[in-house]
Amino acid sequence: MPIFEDECYSDLIWDGRRPRALYAMAGGKGVIHIGSFSKSISPALRVGYIVAPWDILSRILALKTDAGSGALEQMVLAEFCAEHFQAHVPKLTKGLRAKLETLMEALAEQFGTAAEFEDPPGGIYLWVKLPDSVDTAKLAQVALAAGIAINPGPEWSTDKAWGKSRLRLCFANPSKETIRAGVAALAEVCSREFGVPTRIANVKRG
Repeated sequence: MPIFEDECYSDLIWDGRRPRALYAMAGGKGVIHIGSFSKSISPALRVGYIVAPWDILSRILALKTDAGSGALEQMVLAEFCAEHFQAHVPKLTKGLRAKLETLMEALAEQFGTAAEFEDPPGGIYLWVKLPDSVDTAKLAQVALAAGIAINPGPEWSTDKAWGKSRLRLCFANPSKETIRAGVAALAEVCSREFGVPTRIANVKRG
């Protein structure tokens, strides 16, 4: 059974040391390597790629049912990457890292010890564990009504029980100010619906 290796986040590593691809480790055998520029260049740029031996790639092409991305987008992307990609990535990761730090600081301030998380090595998401009494699927619905979008854990995990009290927060697009305001509003909603956290910004709720 071939392995599908999706590397769309592999450039977004804080220390710049991109992990070696499984495709390279395996010498191209048994691995189909796929990726996208929607995370490293622009969300609206829907251009991806596949790296695989021709005997596999030819079979994939035969199953293709759409016209693919436009030639103009591909040409613009190719020219940009040739001249600017190597300089662009460090600037991007520096900005993302700063937003992540803002998010973690806001969570610590608003949720205190009620929010558990680990500092990720890269990417655009932070996984957060709330107390077991919190159902993040229900929290997501109430939060959305208040204008706050979160990813409830059960929708992003193969283990629904594990994901029940977990949520995934994206920090790529919002400004630092929006992140702080959003976390504060989320804490208010969570406290109102589940009694968690009991203290928000070091003010006791009761």
